[in-house]
Amino acid sequence: MSSNSSWQIFKELIRTFVFLVLLSLSACGDDAKKETTTSGNETVEETGTTKPKAAGATATKVGQVNVFLEISGSMKGFMPASNGGQITQFQETLDALLATVQQNNQLGKKQFYEVSEKITPANYNQVSKHLRYGLEATASSSTIPVMLDSIISNYSPPNGVNVFISDFIYAPANGQAVNFVTTDIYQVIAKAQQQGQAVSIFSATSDFKGTFYPAVKTNRKTIPNCCPNEVPYYLWVIGKPEQVQVFNRQLMAGKFADELHIGFEFPAPAYSVLDKYLPVGNWYCNSKDNACHEIIVSDLKTPLEMVVGLNLTELPASYTNEAYLKKNLKLEAENSDAQITGLYTAAQFRSQKGVAGQNSNPLKPYSHFIKVKLTKMAAPEIEMQLILQNQRPAWVQNRTTTDDSQMNNEGAKTFQLAGIVAGVERAYEVGNKNIFTATIQAKKEK
Repeated sequence: MSSNSSWQIFKELIRTFVFLVLLSLSACGDDAKKETTTSGNETVEETGTTKPKAAGATATKVGQVNVFLEISGSMKGFMPASNGGQITQFQETLDALLATVQQNNQLGKKQFYEVSEKITPANYNQVSKHLRYGLEATASSSTIPVMLDSIISNYSPPNGVNVFISDFIYAPANGQAVNFVTTDIYQVIAKAQQQGQAVSIFSATSDFKGTFYPAVKTNRKTIPNCCPNEVPYYLWVIGKPEQVQVFNRQLMAGKFADELHIGFEFPAPAYSVLDKYLPVGNWYCNSKDNACHEIIVSDLKTPLEMVVGLNLTELPASYTNEAYLKKNLKLEAENSDAQITGLYTAAQFRSQKGVAGQNSNPLKPYSHFIKVKLTKMAAPEIEMQLILQNQRPAWVQNRTTTDDSQMNNEGAKTFQLAGIVAGVERAYEVGNKNIFTATIQAKKEK
């Protein structure tokens, strides 16, 4: 072999070696490249040793649902065994609801129980039979605190909810004990609070065909052939807040007109001043990102008016109905006379003169719109706070009586309902907690 041929072979070997070295380095470089992943709204850069941050622990599925139906004698009028072929509103509503629970694939394990003097395991078909065709026998019952205590202490699933259906008539054997209903309920619900559970209370009324057993028995122990008026019943959902919220969204939304939620912390709503809609006066937005939380006031020679959009879709309906918002949505602003002058749902606002016909895309993120007016600023900067107060809804007091022995005259009321609710509130130290606060800064132009 010639020396030239040997040299050519040697050069080819060198090239191959260099190529393999470069290829190896390239592969190592790829391993060390940063990878970008998204977790929730947060972007996380990963290196070879960095793990993506876990997303927030938001429940998307209820792992277990325990349904407890009271079947004592006081419930027989809601589920009469013979009613001329007619069914009560209670039967119609609860039969549909429990069928949905049974068939919903988004819910995990389902367990059914019947409650009288004790809690007895049942199955869906047995509970459905009693709902549809009535209660033949009349069973005695334990008191409401005892039933709640047993449910909370013995049946609370770590990843699910308990659903208790009852008339919630508090009738202890010792009549004097009714004076301590708030304390008795507090002591029981405090156990749920200590377990990190929350409570949603849903209420409705139904026609009632049978004997009514009042808590107050000074005049008479029973009211036969009751009642010409509808009688209230209640559905309590108890469990970890995130589990209860998922259950409520999937099963309870729009089912009951009256509701109450205790033990929850709701997310702060998205909000923004919308300077393109019905602005009055000399001011402008000092926007950051896509939301305007700060305005600059050029002067106050004329009153200032602005519209604030709020997204309240994550709140329960009881907090977003017109009556509740008008009573409990407040505007606080020191060194200013700022006040709310208008409150609109999305549909109402879009139909307003000066809004209808405009580009509605900026309005889409918001479910409600607040009109704010101010004429004075006694400081260079002020802070306006839109605060939704957490107040007991009016229906609780409207549905409360201290003497249910006159049910035929009283109407749809429950003995000491306000006292029962007060016990729940005490367990969670509801006090003056607010549902949310949305802050807007206003600064005088320099």
